[in-house]
Amino acid sequence: MIKIGTGAFPSGRAWDHMGRTELVQIFVSYDDRAIRFLQCLYAENGRLVLSERPDDTYPGKKFSTVTLQYPDEFLTSLKGTCCSDNRGNEKLTSIEFGTNVGRHGPFGQAYEGDKYFDFQLGNHQAFGGFHGTTRSYLLGSIGVYVKPIALPRNLNSDQQVKVLKSANIDVWRQQAVMKLAEWIWEFGRLSAIGVYIEGD
Repeated sequence: MIKIGTGAFPSGRAWDHMGRTELVQIFVSYDDRAIRFLQCLYAENGRLVLSERPDDTYPGKKFSTVTLQYPDEFLTSLKGTCCSDNRGNEKLTSIEFGTNVGRHGPFGQAYEGDKYFDFQLGNHQAFGGFHGTTRSYLLGSIGVYVKPIALPRNLNSDQQVKVLKSANIDVWRQQAVMKLAEWIWEFGRLSAIGVYIEGD
């Protein structure tokens, strides 16, 4: 999987949800200063499992719940803003979740001078889990794992047509080569026994 996230060198305590792909709910704790933490509810082996609250976090004064229409609704994008404090430590100031149905958020508050991030996952159910860091009682960075397309049937219809056409061309070429080989073999066999085909 491909790992993407905010900040080139995020600092703080790392948390990781790699492989937890069946997202049902997202819980966001925040205030006007920053995003405090995220917790997620996942479907795992026929059960609903709540992730641990990241270490070194403290609840904010605001709390929102995002409930997806699982299993039909899935994550397609992650957007938001972040900034650095006087010591150069980054923090998330706002976050927004996009799905194949719509968008949820933004949560938090973006300020002038904040840096924007925009992670587009596409409509192939490519979400492979969240990851991030926490420090000083807030969310320092956020990111996602992206699953590359594994099978041609996961491509869109136009891409499927291209793959099918390519496969058909390869089959036609193989059949043409086999026919040519059969003709050469038959011509050689007839020549060997003294049979010649002459035109008018």
